[in-house]
Amino acid sequence: MRIEGTELFVGDRQVVRVDGVSGTVEVRGDGVAGRAEGDGLVEVPVAVDRPPGTVVPIEVTAGGATGRGELVVAEPGWTVWMVSHFHYDPVWWSTQAAYTATWGAPGQTGTEFRGDYQRTGFELVRLHLETARLYPEYKFVLAELDYLKPYWDSRPQERAYIRRLLREGRLELVGGTYNEPNTNLTLAETTIRNFRYGIGFQRDVVGGDPRTAWQLDAFGHDPNFPGLAAAAGLDSSSWARGPFHQWGPMLSTYTPGERGWGDPSTMQFAAEFEWLSPNGLGVLTHYMPAHYGAGWHIDAQPTLAAAEENVYRLFLLLKKVARTRNVLLPVGTDYSPPAKWVVDIHRDWNARYTWPRFVCGLPREFFAAVREQADGFAPQTRDMNPIYTGKDVSFIDTKQAQRHAEALLTDAEMFATLAALDGGPYPHEEVDLAWRQLVFGAHHDGITGSESDQVYLDLLTGWREAHDLAGRVLDRSLAALCEALPSSTGDGRRIVVFNPTAWTRSDVVRVRVEFPTPGTTGVGLGGAPVLVEHAERHPDGSLSTVDVVFRAEDVPPVGYRAWPLTA
Repeated sequence: MRIEGTELFVGDRQVVRVDGVSGTVEVRGDGVAGRAEGDGLVEVPVAVDRPPGTVVPIEVTAGGATGRGELVVAEPGWTVWMVSHFHYDPVWWSTQAAYTATWGAPGQTGTEFRGDYQRTGFELVRLHLETARLYPEYKFVLAELDYLKPYWDSRPQERAYIRRLLREGRLELVGGTYNEPNTNLTLAETTIRNFRYGIGFQRDVVGGDPRTAWQLDAFGHDPNFPGLAAAAGLDSSSWARGPFHQWGPMLSTYTPGERGWGDPSTMQFAAEFEWLSPNGLGVLTHYMPAHYGAGWHIDAQPTLAAAEENVYRLFLLLKKVARTRNVLLPVGTDYSPPAKWVVDIHRDWNARYTWPRFVCGLPREFFAAVREQADGFAPQTRDMNPIYTGKDVSFIDTKQAQRHAEALLTDAEMFATLAALDGGPYPHEEVDLAWRQLVFGAHHDGITGSESDQVYLDLLTGWREAHDLAGRVLDRSLAALCEALPSSTGDGRRIVVFNPTAWTRSDVVRVRVEFPTPGTTGVGLGGAPVLVEHAERHPDGSLSTVDVVFRAEDVPPVGYRAWPLTA
């Protein structure tokens, strides 16, 4: 006979599994007793009068045979929250059009990288909604606007049903962001816009209540990210990559005999912790030790029993690093439809066992249960970034384009606001489009340079458009502000220097100046020292176009100074 002490409970009795027996099976030990009838694999509920963690030698008798084993006294009350999801990249090896709607079509680029089970974003949303229609126990999450907004816009007939699922607590919109950005390669302002666009659509358009920054696949985070998430109104986050390895401790340290999973005990802290920014703001965070595809393995199991055993074995590992008696098991992976066993597990397992419960759940339910059971969480303030150096140097021009466009657009938006306060029109559409291009490009398979060449070429047009839009808005805004300034003296020409920073600044300025009429032989700036370079001349030798270079002293913060230009 084979004897296995389990952590299963039927009522208040712990289960001992005995295989290879028939008839009456009796289990005895110090403070342990129980019996059951069966044939083959028999589960014997036993009463236990010992504290959790105690190792109790047990003796099993069945049909005249005797066997010995041991039972580790378990703790009841555990719940495995099976969160159905799919991870979606708007760009990666293929394009947004392919991943959203056309992936798998004849001749489609990137089809060779598609698994048999994988579907497009539109098809995935439809399949998860259909599963919810068929099974009232089914719950799932939706996230990135890259597929959610196009689906919402093009499927108006589904809007009422989506809102109904949200009201019933069977669907949760997670992320609170436009996509899953790589925030350690972009400015904080772009992260803020990612939250604004994400929450603005998920909450104010669809009617959800995003609470969890669902950043499954991002290759690390700006240390300020949890503070920005908290300031945006989120109270939790969950992600998979780093801080130990790109695939996490259970996939990077596994050894043969562990069914492909390593021991998460190598982690230095619990899977749930308070992730804090340098400013002290933060969010309760769950790190996924077995990565975001951990629960998807149930889909490949041939039977319900095998799928349940898979979840149970994962539970035994994941509970080692859980802060409370709650385990989050993400059931899904890249472009994955609903897992075929997840509802059956919810129904069958809980009908047979009291603990641990395996339930279809949502992140908000998991975090609520964690908060209810914990009396506090360890703070973590480190940069949660795996060793992924290639992303910082691949396609370096995309990093430079993103940063340059971000800075240009931030200045353009600020000065456009000042110009609008002076009575001019505000360029809503141009600013909005430019930020959306930058937010889209900040995706963790965009700005990182991990995409295919076709995607790289497509993304370049977005960065170029953001840059050009920002440049035009800035030029118009500064021209409008100049026109509103008090009139100048002399011939009326002047050089106006604007300072977009929050501190008084002195720096070198270069301005290209034209003199259409011949006769100018030199340039003055109200007594300021001037360097004249790169001159072009009229036929008579006088200046026609020239670079005027000078040091602009003490330009006030978010302000300007004007220097009279004399020819």
